[in-house]
Amino acid sequence: MKNIQSDLNDQLLRQNFTSSEEKEKRQLEDCQEKARNFVELENGIAVLSDLRNDKSYIYAGKFADELNIFKDKNIQEIESIWEKELFDQLNAEDVLQKHVLELQFFQFIKTIPFEQRKDYCVISRLRISEKQNQKSLIHKMFYFSNSDNCNTELSLCLYNFDFFQSDSYTGMIINTANGAIIYQAEVENSAFLSVREKEILKMTQQGKKSKEIAEVLFISINTVNRHRQNIIEKMRVSNTTEACTMASRLKWI
Repeated sequence: MKNIQSDLNDQLLRQNFTSSEEKEKRQLEDCQEKARNFVELENGIAVLSDLRNDKSYIYAGKFADELNIFKDKNIQEIESIWEKELFDQLNAEDVLQKHVLELQFFQFIKTIPFEQRKDYCVISRLRISEKQNQKSLIHKMFYFSNSDNCNTELSLCLYNFDFFQSDSYTGMIINTANGAIIYQAEVENSAFLSVREKEILKMTQQGKKSKEIAEVLFISINTVNRHRQNIIEKMRVSNTTEACTMASRLKWI
């Protein structure tokens, strides 16, 4: 079974990139300016990932000094879309949930009209590992698409200290234009799936077929199948096997 990061990596890098080099260059330069401005203003860390070329540009402010990472304060280039040096300083379970949320965001953003995509982002609170005195940081991530084929070509991750301390992970997909929370993740996430949906997902994970589940729960097969479809749509996955994998990783079942 592939892990969540590998799945997200595959989906991001295997898009059909066909935009012109000139458009790609202009968009990259625009996002680089955004990254530099954020670091200058917030003292944070900005990671601009070029999905087409599987590389990242890292801009490190004073926040990086506190974590003792990204020592070179000039722009750094790495041959990966993953900022592992930073991830190694964070709670591993939080990083996993961050990747799950980003995968859901990538699937979600493809359903949004191109001109509205800039209004959406992911925001997460990530705990810094214990050796860093239980501090946490705020992470925001934006996907940037091109108008030719609407593929996601760049992602911009912004990190800075969280001054509203919490002892747990939280994350959500939001619309920055109207303040709507599109999806919110929690450690237990008890409100995301209904009790019945969790029951069905757990039995599916155990290998039970729709007929067996219907008999155990005293409901019709059609009702079971309808719940299965609702789960798939809610979690934005392709099938119940993927739903079981993701729900297990997030400790929903």
